[in-house]
Amino acid sequence: MISSNRLIWYAIAALFLLLAQLNLGVIAVENVVPDLLVIYIVVIALLEGQFSGIIAGFVVGLAYDLISSDIDGTNALSKLLAGFIAGHFYDKGLGWQGAISTSRFLGIVAGTTFIHNIVYYFFYVQPADLSFWSFFLRGGLAGVLYTTVIAALVMLVAARKKTW
Repeated sequence: MISSNRLIWYAIAALFLLLAQLNLGVIAVENVVPDLLVIYIVVIALLEGQFSGIIAGFVVGLAYDLISSDIDGTNALSKLLAGFIAGHFYDKGLGWQGAISTSRFLGIVAGTTFIHNIVYYFFYVQPADLSFWSFFLRGGLAGVLYTTVIAALVMLVAARKKTW
């Protein structure tokens, strides 16, 4: 069970990341931006477990759907799935250092982001009559790489800290 103090910190971090995700256009490379929310969901799932990752994914995805101009429900579904997948890698004995500060974290972020992008772009391109695979290869795989690079920064910061 998550303590109320941790829940408050997670909510504050989610609000900050939601606002940051909306304003990532300044660091876009060819209209590709990292998905900070998926990194956040992976961190929650690795620290708190699969159920918490699913709830965090759905709530953050729904909030992002409400404040952005995306197709309603696509972020909620894809981020819920991201929390579900990342939660499979939860290990109670690892703690903060073991869960976030190793290269295992980067693999989990990359795999989770890949699945997230497949689901998200499937629903995104359906009404637009675009070729799914060409659109996904151009935007989806680049997004996986960019998100994993940002996750590497999170991993390096976590590795430098001895205790939180």
